[in-house]
Amino acid sequence: MKSTIVLLLAFFLTSNLHAQGSHRSGSPAGTVNDELASLDPNDPFAVIRSRPEPNSATPAARPAVNPVPVSQLRIPSKALKEFERYQKAFHSGDVPTSVEHLQKALQIFPDFIQAHIALGLRFIQLGEYQKALTEHEAAVSLDPRSAQAHQDLSLTLLLLNRYQEAEAEARQSLDTDSQLVASHYILGRALIGQGHVTPEAIEMLRKSESVFPDASLVLALIHFRAGQTDQTIAELRNYLRAPVDPDNKQKAECWVAQLSQQPSPAGCPAESTRPSFR
Repeated sequence: MKSTIVLLLAFFLTSNLHAQGSHRSGSPAGTVNDELASLDPNDPFAVIRSRPEPNSATPAARPAVNPVPVSQLRIPSKALKEFERYQKAFHSGDVPTSVEHLQKALQIFPDFIQAHIALGLRFIQLGEYQKALTEHEAAVSLDPRSAQAHQDLSLTLLLLNRYQEAEAEARQSLDTDSQLVASHYILGRALIGQGHVTPEAIEMLRKSESVFPDASLVLALIHFRAGQTDQTIAELRNYLRAPVDPDNKQKAECWVAQLSQQPSPAGCPAESTRPSFR
């Protein structure tokens, strides 16, 4: 039964899930850290990747919590024009063209913080994490007081599996603005990635569940590994109440059925077809 449930969980994981060996019925599925560190169902960071940009690149559009650096008061009009073109391309769904306009804006004005932040997020969308890291590091260097810049840098570090550094940047972000939900989620994931299944990590995930449904999956796995079936089911049901990917929804329903020993919905994997993982 236990390995069947682990199989259902594995359907939530991306291709970077590497268990420590083949599973037999009743055997553990690797260490807690092995499973939790690689748990990354679907695209849990979509909320951050596609974050709407300000309608204007002018300093007035920046959050009041971060004082405007003097350098941003003199953004050349040509750079602002390229940023506007970037926004139009981005909102039309043309990410590559939006990247080109951001790069042009930065060629005109290298200290353009908003352009660095936006370009970093677009590189994340394209899966180019090292390039994203360069942009977010530049943004933090230009404005060390920016909670948003530290948050986006922590995201990039998390995606690069640099969990300790991601934790530090997420904490820096929350020190400046404790209301950033994404920073709570990233901090929780960074702690889990280091194998720190602590009350703080759980608290961070709970604070972010309403915006990041995948936090419920992480919490479900934590409870499952602790043998807490009722809590596991409760977290999966929290996940199912959120607007989630239909395919993932079915897989969560399969897991709930297995845990509650109810008839499995159509399409659930059978014990006889359970594969081995390496």
